[in-house]
Amino acid sequence: MTKCKECQQDDVYIHFGEEKLCLACYNVRMEKQFGVAATSYPEGVVIRDGKGEVRHFLLRKRMDLLGIFMEAKEMTEGGYEFNIQDDLYSDQGELLLRLIAKAERGMAEIYVERRTFPNGQNYNSIRNDRLAGRIDSNLTDERLPLLAINGKAYTWEEVGRMLMGYKRFQVKLEMLDSYEEIVWEENEVHHFWNQEEEKV
Repeated sequence: MTKCKECQQDDVYIHFGEEKLCLACYNVRMEKQFGVAATSYPEGVVIRDGKGEVRHFLLRKRMDLLGIFMEAKEMTEGGYEFNIQDDLYSDQGELLLRLIAKAERGMAEIYVERRTFPNGQNYNSIRNDRLAGRIDSNLTDERLPLLAINGKAYTWEEVGRMLMGYKRFQVKLEMLDSYEEIVWEENEVHHFWNQEEEKV
């Protein structure tokens, strides 16, 4: 990894004009420019997902003309990522709590579960007839992205197999910015048939 031009210690996080800076040095530059400092915050946080499993997140805070940007990111392929933003003069401690709360809500619902056919073969199944995730880059095949669901990366072939039980059904696809939050209406949960019988 390329080192920061300013401190020569940390890895480059952002290109600032012609300079390559780490996050800490970039935030210092923003403090000098806008008069607002990035308050201290933990480097990471541990949160349990909807299955009760422990998830480790790296935290980052970036100061910018457009406001304060914070992210919580699992450092694994397909891992959870959550982002939040507010104006420069917002309460940064409150912003961190809002980010953690967003992550807890975002991990509350399990969309894919592992099931077993009577013959012992395992398969992935969509719960509650709905699916949500994040589009990720695919380093092994640039033609098709990966879909990150519940902190795990799935290929489109794997997603397609999960959809085979829904032949002739309609599908609703909606794109949201990473700073928005996926919210379902209560009446959007449907159970049209016993999917176990359909897929066996």
